[in-house]
Amino acid sequence: MSLKAIIISIFAGLASALCVMASFGVGVGASPLLLIAAFPIYVATLSQGTSVGVGSSILAIMVAATAINPQAAIGLGIAFTIPASIIGHQANLAQETNGGMEWYPLPRLFFNLCVILSLGLIVLDFLSGYNVEQLSPVLSQAVQEALKANPPTQPLTEEDTKALMTTVFTVLPFFFAGIWLIVHIVSLHLAAIVCRFSKMMPRPKDDIVIDAGLPKIAVGIMLGGLLLSFVLSGIAKFSVLIIAGTFVMAFSLLGLANVHRRARNNPAGIALVIASYAAIFFLYPILYLFSISGVLRTFNQSNNSTNLPPNAE
Repeated sequence: MSLKAIIISIFAGLASALCVMASFGVGVGASPLLLIAAFPIYVATLSQGTSVGVGSSILAIMVAATAINPQAAIGLGIAFTIPASIIGHQANLAQETNGGMEWYPLPRLFFNLCVILSLGLIVLDFLSGYNVEQLSPVLSQAVQEALKANPPTQPLTEEDTKALMTTVFTVLPFFFAGIWLIVHIVSLHLAAIVCRFSKMMPRPKDDIVIDAGLPKIAVGIMLGGLLLSFVLSGIAKFSVLIIAGTFVMAFSLLGLANVHRRARNNPAGIALVIASYAAIFFLYPILYLFSISGVLRTFNQSNNSTNLPPNAE
């Protein structure tokens, strides 16, 4: 390992740990820093290789364990650094073919990220003992603040407030899993831009709008998670909601990729993209409607493409 790689590994690990440490020390005001904790690890892995990425991940976990506590270090590793080092490693995988270098396919990379994040959040869910008694004070305060900002037409009784809190508690893993996928997608994309700009990334630029996809098995995983969420309870229910939330968001992002693809070479394309994101901004659940388009895209790509590796479906 070169001196440059060692320096990058150290800086990436410290930067990732500092993002988490700032959120613990400052609080909500530093939450944007927490959300980019995976970014330095993605940069280190994509630009310098697996050993540097793994080294920076281990360093970040050790620093967090020393400066904060072991629980925070475990959370940092499972939620940020380990997924970033694994996906960064896979993104750099390639094999020689008669036509040149064939890089690890984007659909498989996307699918692996969804699986890794789902499993990681389930582990964190289990370790934290996700239960309504533990989170009741936090959820109660959040619900009360939301009701003050948007007061209902009729005052809610105490029973109504408790029912609303229970609903929020139940669906929270679903929404949080989807948001966490977006956090990693944005970090990975920005890291790739930085690495290519500095000419340190071996993988050529992907045409994400065209090449992004998921294997058909992802449709079954998503539908299975949604169906099981209605019959399971407790920690099992929250686990399948995490899986469902991750893959519903993944298909929603593919649906947005369809919007960008249709916008190409279209005089009204920019207006179409702006209108789509504006609608999502003002009414977030609209995003999930794009998942239908993402599912259709998956079946069309599976029928018309041979780019997926064996056993990807």
